[in-house]
Amino acid sequence: MIIIAETICILAGMLPLAAGYFQFDLPLVAIGCLVIGLLWLLSQWRRLDWAASLGMLIFTGASALGVWVGLSPFLLAISVLGSLLAWDLADFSRRLRRAAPEDNLRLLEKQHLMRLAGVGGLSLALTLAALIVRLQISFGWLLLLAIVAILGLLQLVKRLRQSV
Repeated sequence: MIIIAETICILAGMLPLAAGYFQFDLPLVAIGCLVIGLLWLLSQWRRLDWAASLGMLIFTGASALGVWVGLSPFLLAISVLGSLLAWDLADFSRRLRRAAPEDNLRLLEKQHLMRLAGVGGLSLALTLAALIVRLQISFGWLLLLAIVAILGLLQLVKRLRQSV
């Protein structure tokens, strides 16, 4: 299950970037993104653990370049989200290979995929909301909202750790 999910996430990181760069008439960069994505897929099947970090770094950098060039923010957000999810799944797959034989690996996979799907869905929804809704607020209010969000996340993590 993890390999299928990781493959889908790598494709979600690769294809929007390539499509965006092809639309913006930068075919060499688009082909480069496709080649990097295919190499990442090949390294995933060959179980090269270091490749996921490099692939995520390259796709995130290509997305940052896309912001500078003026590509669609939605395509770039999908690419970054797919890359991050694929990177997380590669790390989880590596940890599963080192798990004890008596651990229930199917249950661990299922729980991780469910949590990751929730985080990915929430991230996508927040990204869409950020792209649609335009608020004019001062930097002070923005800073206050960021601090409240960080404190809320810290409290949530603390409660989740206590429940386990």
